[in-house]
Amino acid sequence: MKILLFCHLGQIREYAEYVKALRKVDSVEALFLTMGRKEYELGREVGVFDEVQDILPEESDLDVAEAKQSATEQSLRQLENRLGYEFVNRDILMDRHFTGQPRLDIDRTKMPLIWTGARTRQFLHHVYKRLEVEIARFNPDFMFVETSFAPTRMAWRLARERGIPAGAFMSVRFWPERLYLETGIGYDWQEARDTYEKMNDAPMAGAELAEVKERLDSFIEKKSKPAYLQTEHAKGAPRFLKRLYAMWTYSGPGSWLGANAGTATRNPRVLPRKMFSPAAKYIRYRKGEQAKRFLRRHQTSFDKLRDRKYAVYFFHVEPEITVEGMAFEYQDQESTLRNILACLPADMSLVVKEHAPMVGYRPLEAYSDLLRMPGLIFADSNEDSHLLITQASVVVTLTGTVALEALLYGVPAIVLGSIYFDGFNGIYKPQHLVGLRKLLSNPEGLSGATEEDALRALGSLRRASVPGVPPRVDVSLRDVDFDSAKAMMSELKRVCNVL
Repeated sequence: MKILLFCHLGQIREYAEYVKALRKVDSVEALFLTMGRKEYELGREVGVFDEVQDILPEESDLDVAEAKQSATEQSLRQLENRLGYEFVNRDILMDRHFTGQPRLDIDRTKMPLIWTGARTRQFLHHVYKRLEVEIARFNPDFMFVETSFAPTRMAWRLARERGIPAGAFMSVRFWPERLYLETGIGYDWQEARDTYEKMNDAPMAGAELAEVKERLDSFIEKKSKPAYLQTEHAKGAPRFLKRLYAMWTYSGPGSWLGANAGTATRNPRVLPRKMFSPAAKYIRYRKGEQAKRFLRRHQTSFDKLRDRKYAVYFFHVEPEITVEGMAFEYQDQESTLRNILACLPADMSLVVKEHAPMVGYRPLEAYSDLLRMPGLIFADSNEDSHLLITQASVVVTLTGTVALEALLYGVPAIVLGSIYFDGFNGIYKPQHLVGLRKLLSNPEGLSGATEEDALRALGSLRRASVPGVPPRVDVSLRDVDFDSAKAMMSELKRVCNVL
């Protein structure tokens, strides 16, 4: 089987584990595409891929082309017509690491304007041309790609246009020993949607039903948490010395002087050199500590919330594909919270819980602006989300699995973005703000899922997946066992129609 891989720096070792696992079962030829020197060097270092190619445009190419926009714009428009979707501007705006819209703890006023709209389009155009060449030359059976930023989403579309399936393996929420092959452009697991619809005609029985009932009971009894909450990342922003130590060990002392930022004018996903200095890191650390102290001072304990009527919203990590990519109209979370609050009845509060990995990254100003909204309350960021869900009148989220958790508890949930469970019973999806206002005008009148609905949801996730554990388990990278490798290869052959 011929596999093309295209990802960002943080996934290279994980994708190397994919290839190693698949080679336990069958012959695999692997081409890995990178976008920068560091990615290229790490791709070569892991020693797994048959070929590594860097497709990052040269700065000189971008400089020359930036002055000649009309040909590029016409070419990109033709590409959109070919692929059947107006995606160029939208995908650029949705890119979760694009330096024109950097992560929340970086002061935008300190960012030099390197990536104008003209230069950014030229970048995407050059990448598109290289991708077409490499896809045609290699002619893969499958492309591994996470559609979290503009070039990889474009690669997904180009592959699909040629009839090449593209996606990645995912572990299943609530079923940690199962996996599925996600081939949608977001986390829109179509097979789970289809299986859920077919459940009425093919209900569970016997051992299958008993296993799903046991899973539901176990979830409620143990108040299960996502695996990523066990990671260092889930503890929020690290201390200052740990930031410097991690930077030293990962990139060497050269990164302190900005060597890591050498491609800032070639790649819109790389920060300029001054953002890498210890001084810049210290300033961000100090601001993060101020934001943490401010949040702690203005949090409300669950004991004071217990007797209130409230809707609850769980802040998402930013930047994140579930925000920019899957909830585009609602990606400005502050504006979304303002709209949610405006829709609620006067006797109901809106409780907001910060996402643990964002503590120390989200700026103080974001918290203070929200606290000026009458009726908005910050829950303790260390509070058990299960308590907040079970006592809420309704759970509101962009695409978070807190909606699935609410479903299992029988609490109504509203999903604003596009995610595979947004059509499950007990979950509501408004198509516009008028629909959201109608739902939130009387949250207590919404119906939560029944136990039968909860079993159907869990059962559909089980049926749409296969036994196995991919290397991406959110806790630590691990070798893939032989049975999981067989399951992964079997899924690939199924979607690729390879015998």
